[in-house]
Amino acid sequence: MPSTSNHMPAVAMAALIFLSRGCAATTSRRRTIAFLNSFQSTRATFSSQKQSKFLCSPPSTSIIRSSTKQDIDSSISQKAEPTPFKVNLLTLPLPELETLVKSWGFKAFNARQIHNRIFSQGVTDIDQMSELPKQLRAVLHERATIGSLHLEIEQISQDGTKKRAYKLHDGQMIESVLMPYEDGRRTACISSQAGCAMGCVFCATGQMGFARQLTSEEIYEQVARFAAELKGEGERLSNIVMMGMGEPLANYRNVIAAIRRMNTELGIGARKITVSTVGIVPNIRKLMNEDLQVRLALSLHCATDEERTALLPANRRYGGLDELMSTIREYIRVKKSRVTFEWALIEGENDSKEVARTLGRLLQRHDIRPDMAHVNLIPLNPTGGFGGGPSGRANVHKFVEVLEKEFGVSATPRMRRGIDIDAGCGQLKASVKKKEDATKVILAQPDGNGLPMVGVYEDEEGGEDEMGGDDMEVQDLSHGSVVDFAINDDFIDLDDDDIAEDFIDPTFDDEFEFEEAERLIALVKGSTLQQTSQSPPRAAVSENETSPPKLPSKQKSTTITDDDALRKAKRRRKKLLKNLKAIQKLKDTEQAGKVLNEEQMEKVGKEKEWTIELESVEHNLM
Repeated sequence: MPSTSNHMPAVAMAALIFLSRGCAATTSRRRTIAFLNSFQSTRATFSSQKQSKFLCSPPSTSIIRSSTKQDIDSSISQKAEPTPFKVNLLTLPLPELETLVKSWGFKAFNARQIHNRIFSQGVTDIDQMSELPKQLRAVLHERATIGSLHLEIEQISQDGTKKRAYKLHDGQMIESVLMPYEDGRRTACISSQAGCAMGCVFCATGQMGFARQLTSEEIYEQVARFAAELKGEGERLSNIVMMGMGEPLANYRNVIAAIRRMNTELGIGARKITVSTVGIVPNIRKLMNEDLQVRLALSLHCATDEERTALLPANRRYGGLDELMSTIREYIRVKKSRVTFEWALIEGENDSKEVARTLGRLLQRHDIRPDMAHVNLIPLNPTGGFGGGPSGRANVHKFVEVLEKEFGVSATPRMRRGIDIDAGCGQLKASVKKKEDATKVILAQPDGNGLPMVGVYEDEEGGEDEMGGDDMEVQDLSHGSVVDFAINDDFIDLDDDDIAEDFIDPTFDDEFEFEEAERLIALVKGSTLQQTSQSPPRAAVSENETSPPKLPSKQKSTTITDDDALRKAKRRRKKLLKNLKAIQKLKDTEQAGKVLNEEQMEKVGKEKEWTIELESVEHNLM
């Protein structure tokens, strides 16, 4: 048993849990503890960088002794058989791969064979490594994988550009692009986040919002995959641009860690790696003091604060253009490196000669030397969520001419790549998600006996539908089919007094809902609305009887005592409460550090107006 002074990576504990769950119910506590001892000898197989972040003390002897065989068997029986932990050979450094292979009882040169086959020959199948011992290949199949990113879809443009959408282990999706050029360059455009919190209105990724940061391994693997595949084709990856999904400097630590590995392990020069940013000033200053000579590209797009904040809401958060351009001037002075200013040309918005002069004057005002600035003009890649379009050739030419002749600043239009395959940032993911949403079928979750659930369910406000799954059995039904069913334990009991109160005086969002409610009530009574209207005349109802609800009159009511006006007031109150709740969520999100877009800010600005209106409506309903 290892002493309590030693430490074991948290991932080792995870592997222990995987083992115990996968064992037969008769597995003894002694065998589990023996595995814990043996795992200590292989802890060097995990990244030393990860060990430094996730070290934890192993369980003490007293804690282990307190766990009985019954406890272990009980926990095993409650869990389904999991997917075993596998080492990602595509992101494991060679020294750690050598340690891992030796811990399996093989030679260090076998690790070098594996590394060479992956990174020099582009092999992605373990079975193709025929020079390895058969036993080692069997171990690799069981304990290792070549890459963790699942290729969801790949599109290849007529110009040779490859656009990929990868699905991550948690279901999030990211994109990577490989762009070949006639001069022999092979440039990879890499994502740094799943989604983006910057809210740039013309960007497909900005329109979908932020999901999570990518790990350094997930960033590095995107590059390693392209590098390995190109090696297998007799080519090499020459350039990296961190211009895919996400804001690289908002994921600073993981991006820098991945860049260092691209440089040292894949042999891509730091000056061949470009980091793009919307202008996160504190992290530009951090990058200024790094010992990496990477290139910096600033997504500028506008030369006045008012216009830039409208397109890029993060502009205001980080101090505006004066703070940003002063930082860029200092960056150039310290790094002695030219900065690229990215400018997405939007027809009729920021592509005129006067706008070009405004940009030139902005650079002059902040003493940015013309020879240390380059403007990269990017014709806009259209997205569904933004109405702007790309500038025409004439405007692009005039923009370049003004910058070069009047201000001495070099400017070049970027060649549009992959325009026929959704190659713009976030466009492929948006396309995939749109198709998924269009084909999604919501099914009831079966219970343990495989029967579909029936009953009335209460929707959780703002919650996501968790029904459905790959392992669900879809019954082949036709008209008149008879099926078994089970009552879900979580159904709403309509006889419950608290629940019933919600149905005494319902409100409807529109006439369609009202008519649908009447139709369903009529169906329960055994007749349709049409049958009811054709039935023989009934005797007049007594004063004590309740008549069925009438359709709301379209005539505007002048008093709150009128049934129609009362219904509208209740509906308006419900809408106002919902809006104010949404505003509070937006304010909480903003306090957590996310930048709200223009539409969200406009909604927050209506809080006072809607609060006063709610008070008035509630007063009238008293």
